Amino acid sequence: MSFNFGCAKKLYKDGVHPRVVIGPADLARLRIKIKTGDGRKIMDSLRRKVQPIIAHALTADLRKELAVKSDLSLICWVIFDLAMVGLLDGCAKTIEAAKRALLAFPAALGSGGEFNAAVFSIMYGCHPLAYDLLYDRLSQTERAAYADWVVNVCVRPAVVKARPNYYKNAGANTPIAETLPALLGWLAVKGDPGVPDLAAEEQELLSLLRASLHAAFTADGYPEEDIGYGTAVAGGLAQSVEPLRRAGLYDAYTDCPRYAKIGAAALHFVQPWGLALSNTGDYGDSFLCRELILGRQARQTHSPALAWLLGALSCSQAIVKAHQKAAPAFTEVLLRKGFRVPATALSLIVMDCFKGAVHPAKAGVPTQFRDRGRGIVSLRSGWGEEDTLVVLDGSQRSPAAQGHAHSSCGHFSISALGEYFAVDSGRYNTEQNCHNVVLIDGKSGRSTEGQWQAAFHHGLLTDYSPGEFVDFAAVDSSHQHNCYWARRYLGLVKGLPARGGTQTGKGMPAYVWTVEDINKANDWAEFWWQLHTSPENTITIYHAGRMVQGPSACIKGWRKGNRLDAHFVLPAPTSYPRAHTIALTQDVASSSSYKYVTNPEQSAAEHIRPSDMLHRSLFVRPRLLAKVGGYNGRFMALMLPRHNGAKPAKVERLPSVDNSLAVRIVFGEVEDILIFAYEHNLLEADGIIGRGQWCVVRRDQKSKRVIGHALGHGTSLRVAGAELARGSECHRFF
Repeated sequence: MSFNFGCAKKLYKDGVHPRVVIGPADLARLRIKIKTGDGRKIMDSLRRKVQPIIAHALTADLRKELAVKSDLSLICWVIFDLAMVGLLDGCAKTIEAAKRALLAFPAALGSGGEFNAAVFSIMYGCHPLAYDLLYDRLSQTERAAYADWVVNVCVRPAVVKARPNYYKNAGANTPIAETLPALLGWLAVKGDPGVPDLAAEEQELLSLLRASLHAAFTADGYPEEDIGYGTAVAGGLAQSVEPLRRAGLYDAYTDCPRYAKIGAAALHFVQPWGLALSNTGDYGDSFLCRELILGRQARQTHSPALAWLLGALSCSQAIVKAHQKAAPAFTEVLLRKGFRVPATALSLIVMDCFKGAVHPAKAGVPTQFRDRGRGIVSLRSGWGEEDTLVVLDGSQRSPAAQGHAHSSCGHFSISALGEYFAVDSGRYNTEQNCHNVVLIDGKSGRSTEGQWQAAFHHGLLTDYSPGEFVDFAAVDSSHQHNCYWARRYLGLVKGLPARGGTQTGKGMPAYVWTVEDINKANDWAEFWWQLHTSPENTITIYHAGRMVQGPSACIKGWRKGNRLDAHFVLPAPTSYPRAHTIALTQDVASSSSYKYVTNPEQSAAEHIRPSDMLHRSLFVRPRLLAKVGGYNGRFMALMLPRHNGAKPAKVERLPSVDNSLAVRIVFGEVEDILIFAYEHNLLEADGIIGRGQWCVVRRDQKSKRVIGHALGHGTSLRVAGAELARGSECHRFF
């Protein structure tokens, strides 16, 4: 199927249907493709999906269904699929069912109103594509009824409503969903008999589209409204962008290069085991309508890893639960092990890219990603299913996409060894107390007073330095913490491959460290370090004496039973007039929107199993708390994944220069020395002398031979007198 610029121009000129996403010749080719291979599997699944809907469409009052709430109507979600099955099979009964469904839209949604449900219904219903397919099966009266509705209820009102404010919030999902789908409706009816010339409206809508493509996504391709809302917007916009390219009216790939980067950005947030994205926002972990945008961008950008992503993801319970009545619409078909696609007509259209799918590791996709606009970082130790993935959120927000921002600056999510250890709590969890950040005196810096509303104070990503051995990033959350200053530093230290003598022989997993630097008001405070974990994970707290100095905790994952050990390093007791204190505890956290989610336990119980909440909103979840008391919030946390049955690492705080933190971590035959210096850059501990902000030195435990090292923003590093690094100080952020 061609999406080359202007490839359908002649079809529009000659008044030929279909033309919007496929042409008559494409239909003929599809009839051949559905007889074998992927085409046959998708088509068989499509037939099964629409079969029970056919009888319903032929007998039910579809107008009443759509009028109640069209996005809950199954017929809305599957109408294009219904039309495609009818035409490919040449089934009169299926075609008639599709026609009845199509004509129910103008009958049910006859006026735009304050909320234009007619335009919104196009966003997820794609019924203009059904009209395009069914055109030759409709009477002139039926064509006119639908076309008149598109022109007078969808296109014209959408343009008028957008004029006062659209350009000021062009990145937000609601104005996009109520406006830009009108373009798809217009492409379906443009030039048909009796349809007026809407050249002015067309140009105005194209201008709005250009604004949204630039406002809804950053220059690096990440959606301003995050995983969930932002990815759904991407999938929906592609349903207009790609047909416009075929029509020769607009080429987003040349006018807006960031559009071509959307899939590549999303790829960096896929869970190591696939199936879902690592949630970052106020909706869920899914990529709704992923097939068209990922399929097209895989081809257009020559990125076979995007075809892999299309098949690695699945339609999560987030979508199914949100649209329970339309749940059958989200049927997926497994084409081969680890590769599934939505059972939709759009999957048939882009299926040529499926066989070219290449795993990110084989495609050479980098393991680090930084989005400069949104201020979010994805770091992973590799592309394997048990590799460590950490997401650090700088919470930079755009005024053009207000509505679903969280107070998430400094939040980290961690997946490792096939477990989701440190989670994003998703929808309705806006405040700091719902994120893996530090609370000052146990409270969020900014309160929503129990309401479900966006956070208006932004954060800032201040550092991003990926490396072969250690990846590093930092944020400033002072604005959200509402204090003198609040900074977090994070490192991902790469592990070692499996070999005999290292832990249990399964290798040493990559681990994560954070360093906090918080000043409430030049006085003593209690700083609550938080880690929200998956609902079915369990937390065990240990006190001093378990192969560590000070208290520690262990999180057991529910997916495979693997572990994450958490340790904490405080300043030396003599550093301040009163020594820092620490106490570990755990509780069950719930939504900060308690006036909106009034019974979180009941909401949680509606899920088949507690872990299903991960896909949309964690109404309740276990939370580990490390309550550190001190004149400031300066301390370190270590998060060390290990396989079930492997011995925990030995952790020892080391003496170091005042106003620095140093620790030894012993993993079997290997030890890591981690030193972090606040301001003075004196990295000195255990025979290591360096000048920089931080360093990690890996040594053989017995011989002390250095087998790896990294120096952060430094000029020199010596170990036992041997020089490992020297040079000018380097800052690699922008």
